[in-house]
Amino acid sequence: MAIMTMVFLRALILVALVSAAVNISLAQDAPIPNASPTPNGEPALYTYKVAHDHRIGKGDGELRITDTGIEYRGANEDEARHNGVWRDDDIKRLELSKTNLHVFTYEATQFPLIPRNTPKIREGRSVRFGAEREHEFSLVEGEITPEVVRTLLARFKRPISSSVLPNDTEESGHLIFEIPVFHRQRAGGASGTLRVYEDYVAFNSEREGHSRYWRYDDIRDIGSLGRYKFEIATSEGQFGTDGRSYIFDLKRPMTSGEYDQLWAKIYEREQTLRLRREQPGESRKAASPRGKTGHVNEPE
Repeated sequence: MAIMTMVFLRALILVALVSAAVNISLAQDAPIPNASPTPNGEPALYTYKVAHDHRIGKGDGELRITDTGIEYRGANEDEARHNGVWRDDDIKRLELSKTNLHVFTYEATQFPLIPRNTPKIREGRSVRFGAEREHEFSLVEGEITPEVVRTLLARFKRPISSSVLPNDTEESGHLIFEIPVFHRQRAGGASGTLRVYEDYVAFNSEREGHSRYWRYDDIRDIGSLGRYKFEIATSEGQFGTDGRSYIFDLKRPMTSGEYDQLWAKIYEREQTLRLRREQPGESRKAASPRGKTGHVNEPE
């Protein structure tokens, strides 16, 4: 009898805890808070048929890139609950590949606890957390081209991560230097070439989806991790961190002159922008997160 009583009490406590968790920050699963695209929206520069990831399940719709933002329209009444209009200022960052577009906005993330259309439950339930929300779209037709990436880079000042390089070789501008590298990943990696240009840094790889492009404003830090290893820290999102780091095995050492050129592109540009913002009489002390001491051109 005592054992049965203990089991019963534990079950009651478990039910109470689950009920409390469900009642904390509960929200209806779907409506995007700032989303209500007008029937007569802006003309689209680019339009794609997409699948919208709901974390649990997905829906079909149309993704439109306009002059001032990005819009999503569900293909049916049920999916229309996810309709959204995000102006450029509402978007925290973008992540692009040939067949995917991730839009991160200044909203709390909704994690579904009870999916919609669960038997006997018409509306789903989700818990809100965090300070940004990811909207993931997979292209059903077509692909994101270099032209699309160029369009977004030209007007969007927040961080953009793209595996689609925006420029052809002839349009790339002045090449400062390049190094053959191997990009390390959790499982394996990809070989390619790390190229440093006047206005950006690119990792070119023949493997689909492994190339990367960064404007200097999107790079937070760089550092030499030894004679044959190099790190680029970016403003891309990664759970639990302020950004993402890319580690490259160098197939030849980066010279001190090459490192100093890249360092100057990132930090001296940052100092120039800061000095322009300062008012007369304010301190103009130059500094950088790591400085040139981050470079170690000695054998490991």
